[in-house]
Amino acid sequence: MKEDILEQLIEDYYVSKEGWFVKHNIKFRPDKNHKDYIVKKDDVYSDIDIMAINVLKNGIEKVHIISCKSWQGGFGVEYWTKRLELEATYNEKQIGKFQKRESWKYFRELVSEKWMDSFLDIIYKETGQKDFTYVIAVTKLKKKDNKKELLENSIKIIKRFNNKGSKINIVILTLETIVNNINERIKNKLTKTTPESTDIGRIMQLLYAANIIKE
Repeated sequence: MKEDILEQLIEDYYVSKEGWFVKHNIKFRPDKNHKDYIVKKDDVYSDIDIMAINVLKNGIEKVHIISCKSWQGGFGVEYWTKRLELEATYNEKQIGKFQKRESWKYFRELVSEKWMDSFLDIIYKETGQKDFTYVIAVTKLKKKDNKKELLENSIKIIKRFNNKGSKINIVILTLETIVNNINERIKNKLTKTTPESTDIGRIMQLLYAANIIKE
């Protein structure tokens, strides 16, 4: 099955650079022996959209964990910072009433201790380390709410991981940055007729060749 288009763009963004390899859709869920495990609420898998590993780097920059949020309305930094700095709580279901999904569930691994534990366990199993860069890939930032540093520098989230022996660096990556990176790569190619190595790169290359995108 083909990955989400944003995931394909992210893969291109990484593998076009030296040393990077990626893996998609790595599943994880809380340990059934965790003290806070609730079978009716936790017996479901979440997944890491993309795990990127650079064999040429060490430490926190060696492993990038990418969460793709291709929300067309944009990503509100202030809203999500406030939501993710709160503790995880479950809505109590009421018969006949629709219960809106708890916002923290979009980022379970940053908020809930039991999900964080399983998240770190799978990262360690896949990479041999628990230090990593957490990348939130978004279509765009909402115009009124574009201060990325609010979330990138969240002391509460960073401390949650530090308390579990993990160093984390948070980065918000926009679609504009990704596409600009691909554009620059293709424009600066020494041999422009050599086909790009990724599907996304090849599409962009063809759009340049057809003069649909101008240099």
